[in-house]
Amino acid sequence: MNKQLFIILFLLFVPALSWGQISIITISDDTAKLKEVIVTDIHSNKDLSKTVLNISKINAKRIEELGAVDLRDALTFENNIRLSRDNAIGSSGLTMMGIGGDNVKLLIDGVPVIGRLFNQLDLEQFNLENVKQIEIIKGPMSVIYGSNALAGTINIVTNNTNSKPRFNLNANHETDGQYALTATASKSFKNNFITLSGGRTMFMGWSANNTDRTFDWLPKEQYTGRMQYSYTHKNAIINVRSELLHSRLLDRGAPLLPYKEAAIDQWYTNKRFDNSLSYQNKIGGDHGSSIQMILGNNNFKRVKNKYYKSLVTLEQELVQGYEEQDTQTFNASVFRTIYGLNKARTFGIETLLGFDGNYEVGTGNRIKNNQQEQLDAALFASAEKQISKNFMARGGVRYAYNSAFQSPLLYSLQTKFDLKNAQLIKFSYGKGFRAPSLKELYLDFNDSRHEVFGDSTLNSETSHSFTGSYTKYLKKGDAHFSTTVDGFYNNIADKIELIVTGPIQAKYENIGTYQSVGGDLSQKILYKDFGLNGSFNYTGIYNGVDRSKKEFFFSPQVVVNPTYTWKKQNLSVNLFYNYFGRISRVFSNTDSANINVQQQDAYSMLDFTLNKSFMNKKLRLTLGARNILGVININANTTEVGAHTPSTTFISVSPGRTYFISVRYELFKKD
Repeated sequence: MNKQLFIILFLLFVPALSWGQISIITISDDTAKLKEVIVTDIHSNKDLSKTVLNISKINAKRIEELGAVDLRDALTFENNIRLSRDNAIGSSGLTMMGIGGDNVKLLIDGVPVIGRLFNQLDLEQFNLENVKQIEIIKGPMSVIYGSNALAGTINIVTNNTNSKPRFNLNANHETDGQYALTATASKSFKNNFITLSGGRTMFMGWSANNTDRTFDWLPKEQYTGRMQYSYTHKNAIINVRSELLHSRLLDRGAPLLPYKEAAIDQWYTNKRFDNSLSYQNKIGGDHGSSIQMILGNNNFKRVKNKYYKSLVTLEQELVQGYEEQDTQTFNASVFRTIYGLNKARTFGIETLLGFDGNYEVGTGNRIKNNQQEQLDAALFASAEKQISKNFMARGGVRYAYNSAFQSPLLYSLQTKFDLKNAQLIKFSYGKGFRAPSLKELYLDFNDSRHEVFGDSTLNSETSHSFTGSYTKYLKKGDAHFSTTVDGFYNNIADKIELIVTGPIQAKYENIGTYQSVGGDLSQKILYKDFGLNGSFNYTGIYNGVDRSKKEFFFSPQVVVNPTYTWKKQNLSVNLFYNYFGRISRVFSNTDSANINVQQQDAYSMLDFTLNKSFMNKKLRLTLGARNILGVININANTTEVGAHTPSTTFISVSPGRTYFISVRYELFKKD
């Protein structure tokens, strides 16, 4: 890491830590702690400072400051999260705390989402229209949410409780060829709330050189729609949500030799239809018992059609052959209920007892025997006790039945210490489990740029995870400080990885023990109209491949976000900077049958946004520039384990520097 990064860290953190050493400055907990309510914690809704979980939140204001259209945009500048993109399928994924997205559970209003491709859910499929906040839990959540939650959860919380009518219209344009138009309308009738939202996103495709009709970044058209209904009566709340997604991607082939009068094109169509019904009620008032119930069904369908297209007449016809066309359908149902016991009868211990059932069916020509299914049913319990004024503890246990694998007993422990002068310390441990998905076990995926094979002999993953954090809140005059130091360690046995075996070939394998360890230092400063968020993260990965020497590959990350607001002018400016250090990944070589390690170079992303509101904040305008540094590709050096001479290729990161404008109009604006 170069000298400039050390200078940034020094300017960010040393002054704030020095303030923290002045013992004469003390403030009460009520004014020091963050009062941001979270909903992902299944125990009583709490603010960020009162939960035992290591949780952060992206609120609607920050989403607007980022100019974010989808979940990928919103997560781009989050600490300890790295994004990746497979341009061949137009899909974006993530890693968190050095662990891939296959171990991060994605929820919408608490309901799990399916439709992973190559172990990742496409973050670009999740439009942020009518999203109230995004809650990120970093740390093991397998006891509560089961499989795919070894690293944590991301919960997209929508907004459907406004008492006043709303009509919002949003338009976005970016110079790389992306257009988005979304809208929300809502109305309340006494205790009834209904919200309709939807939109269209279009990406025209992008290529660095434009040498032929192919694209480096595939064109994509996506439609989304969401209907939500809520009913409240005293302490009871009923929510109904239906959500549709329809997206199409075009992979245009190069003109065929010798005359270049035709080409092979492939269309990929993704369809998602999600439905959920939830009910929650407090029986006997705030201090009585409670019940939470969720019933959901997710249907995901992916269709591949291959066409022979005449470049003279522009007519096209389906390519003949059983294997040239493909349809895959996955349907998952979930039933989840949590009963909270009356604290007066449990000696002040908030005790939750739950059942979590998940059933998934996959069908398609490329799935073994054309259909496979998997059932997971679990009983779990979580108990939390404020043992003293300054100490809270929570323990959990989960026992599950999986139709394909034997599930171990899972357990977790989280603690929170409230120290003097607005200081918090949190520790947590959790044992995790992830059964291989139906796609990892049985699906053979094939297109023009991928040949991925499932493996029915895969073993399930088990993990042990530890996290700890120290946070101090401080106020001096008009300046507010929040300093956090985090640490984590994850050990995953029989880690499942998608191992690249050739130019387009890959297969799923258990690579053995996978470990990640690291820590980060983050600082938030608010002084009058100026704000500064900064963080430094250092994460080490042991991929379990070269057992002759156990070495961690460490990589730094630096995130800096200064902002300034002119309140009278309703104007704010934001700068977002993210430095990603070198990382490594694992794949094998079909020629030598040996395991290779690929190291990707470091790079930086820099965005700028300007936000201005008009007409009593009914009309809001965001202007911005993404990837100001113009990073397009980064080098990736590949070395065979035991060898010393690397080969070099590149990884595509971005379509380069782009500029965007976003306009939001609210017909009914709250005072």
